[in-house]
Formats: sequence, C-alpha cells, structure tokens
Amino acid sequence: MVYQKGEIRAGRLSLFIFILIFIIFISLFRLQVLKGSYYYELSEKNRLRVLYLEPPRGKILDRKGRTIAASRLSFNCTVIPREAKSTIHETIRVISPVLKVDELRLEESFKKSKAGAFQSVILAEDISLAEAITIEEMLDSMPGVLIETRPQREYPYRDSAAHLLGYTGPMTDQEKEAIDPLEYRPTDWVGRDGVEKFYENYLHGRAGGIQMEVNSRGRFMRSLGVREPRDGRNVELTVDAELQKFTQDLLRNKKGSVIVMELGEGGILAMNSAPSFDSNLFASTRGRKEVGRYLQAVHSPMMNRGIRGQFPPGSIFKMITALAGLENGKLKSTASFHCPGFLLVGGKRFNCWDHSGHGAQRLTEALAHSCDVYFYLTGISAGSESIYSKAVEFGFSQKSGIDLPGEGIGFVPNREWKKKKKNQAWYDGDTANLAIGQGFLQVTPLQALVMTAALATNGDRLAPHVLHKIDGVKVSERHGVRVPMTPAYLEAVKKGLDAAVNTETGTGRLARYPGVRVAGKTGTSQSGQPEDHAWFVGYAPAEKPKVAMVVLIEHGGHGGVAAASVAHEIFGFLKKENYL
Repeated sequence: MVYQKGEIRAGRLSLFIFILIFIIFISLFRLQVLKGSYYYELSEKNRLRVLYLEPPRGKILDRKGRTIAASRLSFNCTVIPREAKSTIHETIRVISPVLKVDELRLEESFKKSKAGAFQSVILAEDISLAEAITIEEMLDSMPGVLIETRPQREYPYRDSAAHLLGYTGPMTDQEKEAIDPLEYRPTDWVGRDGVEKFYENYLHGRAGGIQMEVNSRGRFMRSLGVREPRDGRNVELTVDAELQKFTQDLLRNKKGSVIVMELGEGGILAMNSAPSFDSNLFASTRGRKEVGRYLQAVHSPMMNRGIRGQFPPGSIFKMITALAGLENGKLKSTASFHCPGFLLVGGKRFNCWDHSGHGAQRLTEALAHSCDVYFYLTGISAGSESIYSKAVEFGFSQKSGIDLPGEGIGFVPNREWKKKKKNQAWYDGDTANLAIGQGFLQVTPLQALVMTAALATNGDRLAPHVLHKIDGVKVSERHGVRVPMTPAYLEAVKKGLDAAVNTETGTGRLARYPGVRVAGKTGTSQSGQPEDHAWFVGYAPAEKPKVAMVVLIEHGGHGGVAAASVAHEIFGFLKKENYL
C-alpha cells in the first residue's frame, strides 16, 4: 500500500517535470524560432547606437569673399529617451545646477521630445564649453545622456543684412513628413527666408553618422561604421557687405528701403529694409523665445520692404507718363505747358505740389521741377491705357524674378479693372492721378529700381539677382528683356533726370556728389497720413551709368530732402569704393 502511494507521488512529480520542461521548450522555441529575429534585432539595438554628425551649413559670402553667414560649433546636452527614461528625474536633478536651468524647464524639454526611441533629443541647447566638460565627466552615472556638437548659424552683420539673408528655423510637421531621409532628418533646421530659404538646396549639407557599439552603461566601445557628413556648399552673393552695413546705418531710426544694383549684369550690391531684426536670435531655440517682439511690432521689422512693400510711387513714375506721351505722339519734348499751380479736371481742382505754379515748362524743366500740372496734361493727352502699357513694359504689375522668396507684384490700374472690380467708369481724374504716380497705383522699390536701370541702360530691363558664385564657380550672368523705346525720346527723358539733380532748381540736387555726375528723380507720394513717402531713383555716372539705386523713406516727407540726402551718402560710398 505504501509502495503504491510512492508510485503515485513519483508519477505526479514526473508529470509536473515533463509539463515544466515542455513549457520551457515552448518558450525557448517561441523566443528563438518564432520571435528570434525580433529579439535579435532588439538586442542589437540595446548595444548599437547611431550618433548623427550634422554637417556645417554652407557659408554665405559677399562679392569680396567676406563672410556674412557661417556656422560655429555649439554644444547640446541631449538624451536618448528609451535609455534615459527610468533615470531622467535624477539626471535632471544633477545637471540642472550645472546648466543653471530650472528643473521644470528641463522636464518640459524632455516631455516634448518626439524623437524615435534611439534618436537623441535636445535637453539643453548651445551650452558653454565649461558646462559641456562638466556634464561629460558625469556621463557614467547618467544613462542615455550625451554631449553632442551642432553647427549653429551665425550672422556677423546682424541686422544689416537680415532681410537679404533671412534666417534658419526648425522644420514644421508637414515638412518633416515630406523630407528626403537621405538628405534631412526631422531635427534639422532649414532656411526660413531670404537667401537661406531660396538657396536651401545648396546651403544644406547631408548628415552623416557613426554606428557604434556601447556597453550596458551606454559608453562607447567601438565604431562599427561611419558615414561622413557632406558639408553645405558655399554661396557667394553679388552684394557688398560693407555697403550693406553703411546703408543700413543710414536707415537707422527710419522706415524704408534702399536697393543698389550694378548695371553690368544686374547684380544687387545692397538690399536694405528698415526697421530690421537680428537673424542671430532665430539661430537657436533659446534665442527664438525672444523674437516675439519682432512678430508683434507695429512697424513690421520682419517684412522686406524692398521686395514686398507696395507704395504709391509719386513723381518717380512721371518718366513712364512722359514716355507714353512721346511714344504715341501726344507729346512733343519741346512742347511747353503753363503751370499756374493747379489744373481743373472734370470740375475738380488738381493742385501742383508748388501751389504758386512753375510757369512755362518743357519736358526737361517739368522733370527737373517735378511739375504736376505738366504731367496731368500729358497723362490725359496720352490716355490711361498708353500709360498702363508703358508701365507694364518697364516691369510694373509683375515680379522681377529676383532670386529671393516673397516678392510682391504691385499693381497698375486700368479701365477694365475699375469696371470689373469697382463697377465704376474711368474718369480723367483717374488718369491725372495715375500720371503723377498716385491713385490706385502701387509699386515695390525693386520695381522702381528695375525701371530706373532700364532707363540708364537705354532700354535693357535687367533681371535683378543676388547669386554670384557657388563654391567659387561663377554662375551669374546678364539676363533681361528689351523695352522698345525711340532713342530720341529716351534721351529727352534722361536729359530731364540729369537736370533734376544738376541744376540749381532741380528737386534732386541734394543727391549730387563731387566727382561723379548723378541723374535721378525725386518723388513725394501721399500715404494717407500726415507725412508723405519720400522717394529717390537715380543712376551714375550719368554719361555712362554703372550703378542704379532706389531710396524709399516711409513717411519721410519730401523726396528731394529725405530720400535724396540718403542717396548722396550712398553715391559717396560708391565713389570711394571705386564702383563709379
């Protein structure tokens, strides 16, 4: 009986052992056969890590090789979320006093991370070398924490070239979904405006990386493979950085724009807009927290007024009216009109800016004195459609095609537009306003410059550009279209522009500079506020033009004072630097 009971116990024990062995066998089969590849991959990930090597963004240089945008080496304290998750609170408690950053802020940075399990995310950006060394010495006790280097954008000319160069910033969620994984990773920054955005494909390099084996503490054991990063390509512009800075200083405490173009190929020598902003603040997450004041400022410092601002041009448009009248035979350059200080059009009084009147005026004197009555009469005689057509020929109401993002198109009104949009007839009063650059007419400073350059080059409407070379190889060349003009009519207009600057009664005489003959035209356009916009367009040397420019001072008052005096200083710089 006892023997039978022992057999029963032994049998039960054997069955239990058999079941246990069977369960272990099934588990091993599942782990090694069914899930073998999965756990093998997981074990590899446990000991393998990819350290990304971000390439330096290409430099942006001026026409003389001076650096106007580059990348410097910065240090970031980063973490790999999967490795650091269990110890992150203790880690943050340790590094918070080192970085002098509140623990709560570091916690928030970690929680906001959306990187993959084995990608590092930034905990603290652009830390000092001393802070990086201190943390590096403690890494053994902080799993998943890394000190990584990153090229950070730097703009030595600060606000002087901000609108021209633009800035860089992190990608949006939509951009992250559309990126080429071979060229970008989700944490990369890209060009956000200006040259940085337009030439992103050249400036942005290709990220590299090191695949390495680490121990259980996450420390480096050996390198398993390296993909070298590809640096971004250097882009050389047509601009002169010192002219850019000089001009921006002239616009300090003003609103407006200055653009200077060389007339050989149409390269932009300077493009300034005021007020401006410091692109360096956008180069890091820390700095970007301070840019709210730019975005909320009432004077819109982020807007490039040179290519996006649209304003009534005032009297700088009178050359278009003159050419329209000359070309359709309604105006003779020797014809004289009397200016009593006003003109009645449709029973309404249209004043000349000089209420006392200019007296008898021919084309040369009318341009030199900017006589409104002369151009009221010329415009009405030529007809609004002739003015419209001539304006379009000179590049108004269309983009110039400059290699910068966000160019405005401006607007030239005509009869068809007014009928369609306003359901109103076109009157002679509309033509009178259009003839002197007022009314519905809107132009950008760049369009005004393109017009001026076409006059200076006897009809070549040059395509403005800012790119000169890529990695030292010249890529810029002269492009443009020919504006049909009768040479004698063009010379009559250019004679008036010469007189506007070089006679004692010319409105642009303040733009003169000793040793160089300047030709140009001033403009004073109504702004809807007490102070008018001040314009000057011109070129030099008048006898063989090399450079053209436009100056706009918003609410600057009289163009012959505010804008012409700025032009005087710029012509002086150009003369001293042998551009003239």
